[in-house]
Amino acid sequence: MKFWGKTTQNAIRAGLEELHKTQEQVNIKVISEGRRGFFGLGKRKAEVEITLKRPATKKQASADQKRPTSTQQKVEDLEKYLHELGYYLADITQKMGIKTTIDVEVERRVVTYNFETKQEGSLIGRHGKTLNALQLLAQDYLDRKSKRKMQVILDAAGYRERRKETLQFLAHKVARDAITQHRRQQLDPMPSFERKIIHSALAKNSEVKTYSSGNEPRRLVVVEPADAGKLRKN
Repeated sequence: MKFWGKTTQNAIRAGLEELHKTQEQVNIKVISEGRRGFFGLGKRKAEVEITLKRPATKKQASADQKRPTSTQQKVEDLEKYLHELGYYLADITQKMGIKTTIDVEVERRVVTYNFETKQEGSLIGRHGKTLNALQLLAQDYLDRKSKRKMQVILDAAGYRERRKETLQFLAHKVARDAITQHRRQQLDPMPSFERKIIHSALAKNSEVKTYSSGNEPRRLVVVEPADAGKLRKN
């Protein structure tokens, strides 16, 4: 059965009360940790699925009693780290002189921090460089805190979606240039998650092939004709 609540803790508690069971008697699957905001914002309830455990043998029951119930603790720890990261980002932007509110959305292994501010240009930076730098800091912060691997995305005013559309357009343009000029093309250096957008946009184009070249932070995407054996010098 599925249950909902403001937090995963509330959803689990509601489920246990309705089923008249303890946490040790059920299996808990977190479907969505919900969307909860900072500074009073919140938009989506957490969702969990709770099923009854099969009756255990005496030997199994004895072994289970020795094991700590870790699911709830992991959920609580993750929520704590996501809150800490939100306030960490709020502190950084405040020191940058940017007034903003932050809303956080958690979906599976991805956590997105959406910034609402009138100073979008200062926060995003040219080609997203400032926002990307903050995202790198945020990812490093969460990786050091939590054992659960989560991808951190920072967004402001829908910039990530606009940037994705721009990169997809660029990918197809560069592919056309590579084909018509029969010459490999190099894009500007960009972070790995943006390079993936280029690779994905051209994955079904049989006339070109793509690969990444160079070392971080100067790593870039190369697009070249599929028949690379007859390339002219770049």
